[in-house]
Amino acid sequence: MKKTLVLIVIVAGLLTACRTPRDIAYMQDAKPNTVFTTPDDGIIRFQPGDRLNIRLHSRDEEQMRLFNIWGGWGGGWGGGWGYGDGYGDGYGYGGYNSSAYTVDENGDIDFPVLGHVNIAGQTRLEVEKTIKDLILERNLCTDPTITVSFTNMNIAVMGSVAAPGLKPITKDRTTIMEALSMARDLDINGKRTNVMVMRQEGDTRVPYLVDLTRADDIYNSPVYYVKQNDIIYVEPNDKVKRNSTVNGSVGYQPGFWISLVSSTAAMITSVAAVIYLIKRGN
Repeated sequence: MKKTLVLIVIVAGLLTACRTPRDIAYMQDAKPNTVFTTPDDGIIRFQPGDRLNIRLHSRDEEQMRLFNIWGGWGGGWGGGWGYGDGYGDGYGYGGYNSSAYTVDENGDIDFPVLGHVNIAGQTRLEVEKTIKDLILERNLCTDPTITVSFTNMNIAVMGSVAAPGLKPITKDRTTIMEALSMARDLDINGKRTNVMVMRQEGDTRVPYLVDLTRADDIYNSPVYYVKQNDIIYVEPNDKVKRNSTVNGSVGYQPGFWISLVSSTAAMITSVAAVIYLIKRGN
């Protein structure tokens, strides 16, 4: 009985040492037909400091001139005069380019003819409607079509990912998984159970932790949808931390090789003990 118990303990130890880590795969608890709900709609809403492009179209070219800021000569699809911010932010259309606006500390943009328009807390589509309604109310244009797009709005992805850096926000909703995909996924040493998202909330930065191996943790997280200026940090796993020194990898240090030889010797001894016990049992 004792021999069998010792044999089980040794074999279990060997299997534990050699098994594939369980914290590599994403959303391990997700089952077929499972329904997950997210905490909010996740739509980007404008706040002070954000930049956006606003473009007005109309069949009346003179009316278009009123609302599209002059930005110098423009190529555009129509090859005519260019209207835009003059910094390459616009998308040409019939000789007119989009115009870039910055939301001030009061949540306003200074729009041609209309003056200050408050858009704080509004979505991209709500801003389009706000400006269109103001123009129609004042009879400034008979057939305005307003297009709003994001510009210079980013999230930062740092740490153990394949391509860290600033990633642009290009649509109304972006999930944390999409943000990490823009960084070409975590590398094999990224700690999937402890991804940090730093979010600006008022005057403070608030850290949130997400376990990517658990679907319920991802979908129930307040940072499932990322927002402008979020910082996503992927911590390296414990192996990388242990192997990191001021001078580089400990693979170049004598202690590393001593430890490796000791571990190998222990493994050989354990295997030999298993074989011995098996033979004696026979």
